Amino acid sequence: MADITLAEFNGRVWLVGGEAHLHDLLGNTLSKDVSIELIQCEHPSDIRRLWVQFCGEPETGGMPWQIHPAIVARIHRTTSDHAVYFGQWSAMLDQDAIMSVNAAADRAREAPDAPVELVQYLDPAGPQSMVDLARLRVQLIEDKLNEAGIPRERIARAVRNVSDVPGMTQESQRVDVIVRTD
Repeated sequence: MADITLAEFNGRVWLVGGEAHLHDLLGNTLSKDVSIELIQCEHPSDIRRLWVQFCGEPETGGMPWQIHPAIVARIHRTTSDHAVYFGQWSAMLDQDAIMSVNAAADRAREAPDAPVELVQYLDPAGPQSMVDLARLRVQLIEDKLNEAGIPRERIARAVRNVSDVPGMTQESQRVDVIVRTD
């Protein structure tokens, strides 16, 4: 388990675990041995569920601390994972998706020997149409990465079961772009 756990939904991020490190997180004074995990949420209710899971039921209700977008951008620059979200039953890369792909391409160019992995999430018992849609989404991301100068031979694909990710529904609209720098 990471020292700090953040939950991300729809471009916003909340601290759901590791509140003892909040001051250092906000002040950019975390020591190098403090680990950060960023969990992508499919629904807003997942944020509270994760908060309760990691911190226990809050005494006063409310929501966890929301993290400023500039701090989130700093965290993203230091991690190798980028999530690309699609609309339901859509393969269109919107502006946020293109920004995520470009950030992953920037990270991949900084580490020219690091492999790049595109991870799609599918239900093994789900319909073939979901497999086809996921394949199209991954292909569009691969094409954008290639346009940004990342050779196709550096890009691998992986499929994970949606049930392995907290809060993910049967029809995942997410593809992760992971630059393996470790």
